[in-house]
Amino acid sequence: MKVINLSYPISKKIEFKRPIVLAMGFFDGVHLGHQKVIKQAQKIAKQKDLPLAVLTYDHHPALVYKKLEGNAARYLSIWERKVDLFAKFGVDIVYRVNYNFAFQAQKPQAFVDNFLMRMNVDTVVAGFDHTYGAKKATMKDLPGYAQGRFNVNTVPADRLDDKKISSTRIRRNLEDGHMLTVNDLLGYSFETTGTVIHGLARGRTLGFPTANLEYSEFQQLPSEGVYIVSMLVNDQWLPAMASIGRNVTFGDHNPVTIEINILGFNQNIYGNEVKVRWLKKMRDEVKYTGKEALIEQLKRDEINTRTYFKNNG
Repeated sequence: MKVINLSYPISKKIEFKRPIVLAMGFFDGVHLGHQKVIKQAQKIAKQKDLPLAVLTYDHHPALVYKKLEGNAARYLSIWERKVDLFAKFGVDIVYRVNYNFAFQAQKPQAFVDNFLMRMNVDTVVAGFDHTYGAKKATMKDLPGYAQGRFNVNTVPADRLDDKKISSTRIRRNLEDGHMLTVNDLLGYSFETTGTVIHGLARGRTLGFPTANLEYSEFQQLPSEGVYIVSMLVNDQWLPAMASIGRNVTFGDHNPVTIEINILGFNQNIYGNEVKVRWLKKMRDEVKYTGKEALIEQLKRDEINTRTYFKNNG
């Protein structure tokens, strides 16, 4: 899969020799609704024997016109994860557009002429609510701007439990720690990456040694609490329990950390790049009166984690 960076205006040095079938969207999370768009584009691409391409953006379009804070400034899938998902779902080419003011300020017709026509599109596929251009034109408008020069295919909303599948809905469930719903909406287990770093070694003194993870500030995380997870270490997925929190038993002003106890694991993995799949939230973070009470809770958490993997192995 090729990744090609584009900006406005597209450099004259970039050539688009072969026609493509193009799926458009920001695709944060590449959830089931996004996958529906990509699969529809893929079906058309196979029928026409053309490459499947995606046009997406390098950051939230909203950054151009307002200040984003907290989770609004973070992503369900940071760029590296998004690229992996595109490859998994059969995309041949990813066009990553720098979404700046000049790009956004194009009128819809200019966007079609400056980008879609320049990119040699045969067919454009997008979700029914996809917008483009300064006036936020819709997919209903695109055939008029296309003027018969390419085909337009609009994909209706995908739904789960009679509600639209959307990145906004996934974000809300992630903030609430509803991992089972998050993973149902994504169509796969929510996954983050990080580097194992040194912490304060409190877990080891409690009998539950943990891998402390350094993670991207752009990655949205589940809510604070204790989770059942799988962790990829040296190409092997291992059962584990994870804590996202502030270690409130040991103070009121600690920073948020991710600490993961891998069941039955005792190897030195400092510096390892690892992946974590977030499977289920067990409980909220609780401030205990002492270490003994915390240790007893951790023992119960371990039993619940082992039971989960026994039943979902």
